[in-house]
Amino acid sequence: MINPFFITGLIPERYFCDREQETEKIIVALENRSHILLTSSRRMGKTQLIRHVFEQDVIKGKYYTFYSDIFSTSTLKELVFALGREIYKTLVPGEKKALSLFLGTIKSIAAGFSVDPVTGAPKVNLQLGDIYSPELTLEEIFSYLEKADKRCIFAIDEFQQIASYPEKNVEALLRTHIQAMNNCCFIFSGSNRHILEQMFSSYARPFYNSAKPLHLERIDREKYAGFVVRNFKDAGIRISVETAHYCYDLLDGCTYYMHKVFHDIFSYSEEGSEVTCDRIDSAIKSILEENTYVYGETLARMGISAKQLLIAIAKTGRASRLTSGAFVKKHALSSPSSVQKAMRTLLDMQLITYDIQGPKNEKVFLIPDKFLDIWLRNNYS
Repeated sequence: MINPFFITGLIPERYFCDREQETEKIIVALENRSHILLTSSRRMGKTQLIRHVFEQDVIKGKYYTFYSDIFSTSTLKELVFALGREIYKTLVPGEKKALSLFLGTIKSIAAGFSVDPVTGAPKVNLQLGDIYSPELTLEEIFSYLEKADKRCIFAIDEFQQIASYPEKNVEALLRTHIQAMNNCCFIFSGSNRHILEQMFSSYARPFYNSAKPLHLERIDREKYAGFVVRNFKDAGIRISVETAHYCYDLLDGCTYYMHKVFHDIFSYSEEGSEVTCDRIDSAIKSILEENTYVYGETLARMGISAKQLLIAIAKTGRASRLTSGAFVKKHALSSPSSVQKAMRTLLDMQLITYDIQGPKNEKVFLIPDKFLDIWLRNNYS
């Protein structure tokens, strides 16, 4: 039987857990020609949700859908390369008319794309050095999206990367093109919440108030437990709702980390066996042992103030008012100013994130990597 707890690739519909309301909200926004800002902690399921939306009947076939993760890009030229390559690879399996229009529009780099005459597979011969004028090529890409014979949806993941490009006008350049478009909607997604909020909530920034915000919260505890129990039961394996709750609570309801644990347990479970809390603990212990070197290296690369603050947040679980005298004293931190600097460092490294809670919209900080979170508590308590 197929392992129902997918941790890579496209998740088949029957193994996709919940997200019904989020799916509906995104579809309604796209159908009404709104751009979307999709944020969440890392590994909460943004990418899978986007792909899930693209597979829905109301979207699939009616739109050209493109997805590009730009986390590894560091310049405008690399961004242009990633966007152009994604459009080309998406269009190749379809109608030749659409592909011809694309190649006829992006004249500055069209020579870098071809099709294998034997297999029909797309071939990208384009090198970064072939993009002599990234601003011109970007204009051609947006021109194609506007002229395409179907409406387009382009998801750009880890969109906050553009804020770190050496070119200072990238946000304004993109916004200028996007605000003039009628044939393409964009999903801007990312996990660096504080940078994305600055980009889309600051009046002084080009993307101010230009997209409908949607923050991806945890899957409902009961719905996830039901999903777990049902899929183990289909394989003839027993697990109680209480045991599923135990894993959910231990990993703070973060989708990937729960899926990873159940994926590993499912892989070694035989029909007629039972999944217990002890087996969950054992699976997590194995995962932590596999990652001990990586976590140690992560801590070794950061300064003492950042390391101390990270450990303090791990011990607290969810920490607010990090610069308060009470928090600084309790965890023997240097000073409120050093905590402020360390907090910015950890946010930039995406080792911590925050939720907005309470009537005063207070920031509550946490470690999104739940395995790292547990590892820190185990080693520094």
